[in-house]
Amino acid sequence: MAHADKFDDIITITTQWNERELIKSIPGAKWNAVQKIWWLPLSWSACVVLRGVFGDALTIGDQLTAWAWNEKKRIDYLMMLRTLTEPSWEPNSALYPFQDVGRAFLTQAEEVLLGDEMGTGKTIQALAAIGESDEEFLPALVVCPNSVKRNWHDEAIKWKVGTPYVVTGTASVRAKVLKLALQDPTAIVVVNYEALRALTRLAPYGSTRLKRCQVCDKKNGEEGLKPTQCQVHPKELNAFNFRTVIVDEAHRIKDPKSQQTRAVWAVSHGPGVRYRWALTGTPLANHPGDLWSLLHCISPRDFPTKTNFVDRYCLQSWNAFGGLDIVGVNPAHREEFFRLLDPRFRRMPKAVVLSQLPPKVRSTRWVEMSPAQRKAYDQLEHGLVAATESGVLVAPNTLIARLRQMQFASASVKIEEGLTPENPLTWQVKLAEPSSKLDELEAVLDELGPKQVVICAQSRQIIDLAAERMRKRKVSYGLITGPVPEMERQIALEAFQRGELQYLLFTVQAGGVGLTMTAADTIIFLQRSWSMVDNKQAEDRVHRIGSERHESIHVIDIVTRDSVEEGQIERLTEKFMRLQEIARDRQLTLANSSTPVYNSTHLDQEEELILNSEL
Repeated sequence: MAHADKFDDIITITTQWNERELIKSIPGAKWNAVQKIWWLPLSWSACVVLRGVFGDALTIGDQLTAWAWNEKKRIDYLMMLRTLTEPSWEPNSALYPFQDVGRAFLTQAEEVLLGDEMGTGKTIQALAAIGESDEEFLPALVVCPNSVKRNWHDEAIKWKVGTPYVVTGTASVRAKVLKLALQDPTAIVVVNYEALRALTRLAPYGSTRLKRCQVCDKKNGEEGLKPTQCQVHPKELNAFNFRTVIVDEAHRIKDPKSQQTRAVWAVSHGPGVRYRWALTGTPLANHPGDLWSLLHCISPRDFPTKTNFVDRYCLQSWNAFGGLDIVGVNPAHREEFFRLLDPRFRRMPKAVVLSQLPPKVRSTRWVEMSPAQRKAYDQLEHGLVAATESGVLVAPNTLIARLRQMQFASASVKIEEGLTPENPLTWQVKLAEPSSKLDELEAVLDELGPKQVVICAQSRQIIDLAAERMRKRKVSYGLITGPVPEMERQIALEAFQRGELQYLLFTVQAGGVGLTMTAADTIIFLQRSWSMVDNKQAEDRVHRIGSERHESIHVIDIVTRDSVEEGQIERLTEKFMRLQEIARDRQLTLANSSTPVYNSTHLDQEEELILNSEL
């Protein structure tokens, strides 16, 4: 029979010879060859997994028993906070009640995945938590999308929390900003994901090799590799003694192999960091396996390896190519999984805490491709070559063919010869007029009249074509796309919110997260993203705190008939259901409802609209 006890800050486990495979299945378990014992980091999660693996065939020593009882009191308090919507203490009048509870959860849990739905004020909760004590929480680092850096700065100024330093501009300008921040104990350093990779070393992951310069490793370092290119060399942010690291829109670090993710890990796991807060309204992009990267970011001790996490907690199924796909949470260990997740995961659906928000009303406007578009589209459907008026289009594989079909579903295309004109695979394909979607867009705008409208698409090219239509209509509009400078984006957004612009056009990538566009009660999708996360994020630019002024929020999709756009709904529905498996919005909504029957019906209707809408 296995026996576990506490020794300093670890759990020691003695096992029988036939229990070796059981202990090896526990994430983080290590063998001490000298003392002939297994050990785990001392944590509540380790205790939960130990009991889950060994069941009753495990005895507990007195020291570990005493520690576990004290820790259980803290966990019980966190479990109370994670579902509480009204504080039991005198609330902070500047916050919504649920935000005040969220602030307390952040400070008490320390390692938190804050999953409140988009538009509920996660930024404010984090800043309110930091504002409790400069010495406890500062200096702090905020990693966020480029589009919301200025928002973090402005909110910190508004709430008088710390001193924000936005890392932007050229390398020399960034260096000056970081030099000033390093000398300020109240600094809140705000940096976007893309810039972070150049400002910190990278954390390791599995067998992925890190580039080393000869300054770091004289024996094995790469000759000629500069320290600025070295992935283990300390950079500017590694000199900070951050107390708090906030990862905003944390679903962006779901891929553990990416340098962006490992850069976030490196700063989050710094020696002085005590508080790690990951903020995202869509914590699950595709399947439960995506959660591991976020959980490893906030708690590397409890979630050390992805392989063990997936093997134990993820349900897998063979796909058509002979590989394994993650299709949900493993029902055999479902209860254990949520016992690990819940003490550090808080999510408040808008249906629970912001019932004053207007309902979403969805509609679809159908369009047909022109004969030329349809002919080329069908040619790609049956092969990888299509003839157009401007040339021959060649798709090297089926995936590219589907991408080209998405383009034909949106507009006409123009083929431009690349650097090697004799090679059709290098030719560029650009969207061009005419476009039945843009014709329908103008018809919709005429029907809506003078009201403010937000227009969104996955492709920048279709947004640029729509902007040209706006210019010809001589109406006021703003653009939020990749090539538009950050300051111009902010100016356009603020002007739109003040009512000075009638239309705001944005791409999902540039404006789909963190921004507030509540001046509009209508959002029109010229294209949907294949990502459920991106679609949900984009919709909630207009459906968030501040949209109470409207009676309803209209979501209008312009969809091409008999195209790959119709097939998107099946994939998006599958991803939506996987998100709900983790978020469990239905249970929380019903648990907090004073009229369960009505709210259950309302929730069913909302879910049916989402799942059955013809995107």
